[in-house]
Amino acid sequence: MSGFKRLIKNSVSNIINGFSNVILGIVISPALLHNLSKIDFSIWSLTLQVGIFIGIIGIGIQVTVGRFVAFHSSDIEKRQRTVQQSLFFVTLLGLVCMALILVMAKYFFSFFPEVSETDANTKLVFVLICGSFVLNNISAPFVGYFTGIERNDLTASVNVIFKVLLGFAIYFVIDYGLDVIAWVYFAINAFNQISLFVLYKLKSRHEKIKTTFDKSIFKTVVVFFSGLLIWNIAQFLISGIGTFTVGKFAFSELAGFAVLMTLVNTGVGILGALINPIIQPMLRMYNAGNDHHIELLVNKLVLLFALFTFVSVFIAWFMSIHILGVWLGYEQAEKLHIMFTVLLTSYLIRMIAAPYGLMLVAYGEQLSIAYLPIVEGILNFALSVYFVRHYGAVGIAYSTFISGVLIMCVYACKFRAEAVSKSNQIFIAFIGIPVLIATGLGALLISDNGTTQIIIYVIESVCAVLAIIYSLKLLRNIKSLLNNY
Repeated sequence: MSGFKRLIKNSVSNIINGFSNVILGIVISPALLHNLSKIDFSIWSLTLQVGIFIGIIGIGIQVTVGRFVAFHSSDIEKRQRTVQQSLFFVTLLGLVCMALILVMAKYFFSFFPEVSETDANTKLVFVLICGSFVLNNISAPFVGYFTGIERNDLTASVNVIFKVLLGFAIYFVIDYGLDVIAWVYFAINAFNQISLFVLYKLKSRHEKIKTTFDKSIFKTVVVFFSGLLIWNIAQFLISGIGTFTVGKFAFSELAGFAVLMTLVNTGVGILGALINPIIQPMLRMYNAGNDHHIELLVNKLVLLFALFTFVSVFIAWFMSIHILGVWLGYEQAEKLHIMFTVLLTSYLIRMIAAPYGLMLVAYGEQLSIAYLPIVEGILNFALSVYFVRHYGAVGIAYSTFISGVLIMCVYACKFRAEAVSKSNQIFIAFIGIPVLIATGLGALLISDNGTTQIIIYVIESVCAVLAIIYSLKLLRNIKSLLNNY
């Protein structure tokens, strides 16, 4: 199989593995929104967000194991030791997380006074949903193993079966309230993780080694994971903490915001899942000593992402009301479509820098810029508090855009300074196109003159066509480069 086709297969599988819960959320969110009270739906959204924060551990472990299993592809003992030591580590983290969950269950919802009006057992719901994500974390080494051997399609098949089952089960019990939904969510998710373990044991049955504690590999796993954890926590401060900010300062908008973020996170998550498997060809380039090919690949990918974002925002401006209308009903769509477009724009713009981050992961140098995502996350959180208090939930989009573009300026300067080619193309992708997108969207939002809007539409239409044509050229170049690896 060619390098490009292998990447596509792994990317599709990665979408299912990494974002099956988010995709499931798209299917069941409208039903939950219409059948649960507004407060119960907000409780569900807040609890899931805490679960997603806990799931950061699983994402980090999965990438860590996948990276080292791929790196030691010819050494069966080392790749099995990596899985073993990762399992020891994540089990310890799981015990710590469960202890924290039990403590948080008592106090968490006291920060949201409106929640007191519900009849649901909020502590039970909190423990069951968050506990499900702890189980996901413990099975992450097995998913990482399949990522490393480039057989994510196997785990994807298992996840599809259980997510379909979970979706149907929630539909059947939705009228019984939030407590029953939480029990169903926990039970089916537990069987899902057990199945992943069984799949791993079957696949690796010829790779058995003695179970022992290997201090060296354990330390390597912990150090690499720690760098990813810092990065992922920073990402959560940007993309996840907004739910809590809106819940605290604009609770009446939380249900609508949470529904929109389900769709936004799905779009952004799918884009992220598509690009994550690029680590494997990057590692092959790195092992072959072709660092200049990695730079070339990153330059092309960030420009492709930037052009994709421009076209996506242009389409979203026209289509969002119809997408939301089909999904939630046109009454809700009328209220939410502009907020959706603005939120989608800000989060897609941040994804432009993703290939650069993956390059650092492939080099094992993600710690070299670990402070930058933290700075961005703190800045984003501070700005979000200000904007949400003054402008409501849409303030999350403003804070995400401002903090994201500022940090991407730093990334662009750092990448060019360290690159061999010294290409200025990175500035077009990281700064020029995002500013152009924001300017065009801002002009449409403030314009109330029909003629002015038509002129903006014509200009953006021409730019979108040119962006699509150039994107196809970039895709051909990327395909040609990857087929060499």
